[in-house]
Amino acid sequence: MKRREFLQKVGVGSLLGLGMPFFARAQARPVKIATLLPLTGPFAFAGNAGREGFVDGVEYVNEVQGGIAGRRLELIVEDTGYDVAKGTAAFNRVLSRERPDELLFVYGDSTGLSKALAPEIARLALPYSATSFASELADPKTYPTIFVFGPTYNDMMEALLRQIRLEKARARIALVYSNTEFGRDPIPYAKERAKALGMEVVHEEVTPPAFTDATPIALNIRRANPDFVILQGYALSAEPLILRAAREQGLRAKFMGTYYSAELALIQRAGPAAEGFTVTYHNAYWYDTLVPIVDEMRKFRQRKGRDLSYRPTYYMGSLGVVLAVAEALRRAAGAGKLTRAGLVEYLEKLEDYNGLGLQRSYRFVNHRLPYTKLYRANVAKGRFDAITDWLTLA
Repeated sequence: MKRREFLQKVGVGSLLGLGMPFFARAQARPVKIATLLPLTGPFAFAGNAGREGFVDGVEYVNEVQGGIAGRRLELIVEDTGYDVAKGTAAFNRVLSRERPDELLFVYGDSTGLSKALAPEIARLALPYSATSFASELADPKTYPTIFVFGPTYNDMMEALLRQIRLEKARARIALVYSNTEFGRDPIPYAKERAKALGMEVVHEEVTPPAFTDATPIALNIRRANPDFVILQGYALSAEPLILRAAREQGLRAKFMGTYYSAELALIQRAGPAAEGFTVTYHNAYWYDTLVPIVDEMRKFRQRKGRDLSYRPTYYMGSLGVVLAVAEALRRAAGAGKLTRAGLVEYLEKLEDYNGLGLQRSYRFVNHRLPYTKLYRANVAKGRFDAITDWLTLA
């Protein structure tokens, strides 16, 4: 039956009899967020863990927090294979398919993809974040809708260099990094800052993002004789190999890494060679059961009949993004501004929120969260133990 015939047949009074909730339900379109993750390819283990964090977070928002002002939060997931061209195609596909008043946030998979998309994101005024902590993206003047949900790689280097200075003021440092946007991003800052702090960068080793034999790298490091070695740009694709090779070659240098090295899999794969490996990390770990969000998500997953064993850092980071974005969306909706511009405005006002302890704070400074802790690998316990309180890097 055509709509006009239907209206004539039932009459206005009959429609009123259906009640206003009928109209409200019909008009309450979902609020959508999209995530572009490497579900296949070299970093599929991280992408799938991140997807799980997004799924749990969205379901928690809908089932426990009541959605976004009565509207359901909907998740769109696309695979990028950790390939910029494939990721760009996925981005364009989502943007062409979805309504701008429904799709309010997009999350990408890498530094390379984010830099490739940044001009278009700025043109569309689209709220965006990514797995990347690239320093270039934390620039609200150039990219007013891009947010970095953690410290930048420069900030992480700053935290590590401060720790090095505490341990040895005139330290000799080696920088080992992948020849990727991810790997190269903080290297100029690290070199400049080390020099300013009175340290010497005695060796740089640029490698592919993945390889099978780290012995040549370890030999090169040993010849340089550094006190500290900072690894950057691998996401567990190489760090265990480097640590084991360094141990086999008798290196006495202390090894360090940034956020994507701060995962228990590093300890499991490197074994005793991981002892003392120092990392920056800015979320709660799944084993931090005294943190409210960890306890809450364990109970939530138990109710859903899901595995309660250790959830990796990629899960925790994704969960943190979902909860913060949902909170900002709720506040925007309460102000009658449930739009892309409204989300940006209320993300910038989120300083009194910490995701039930998942982060120190969501107070953005230049659109990044300049807070982290340092952790050290404890092989006997099979975990990373905090060695500092929260550090502010603004």
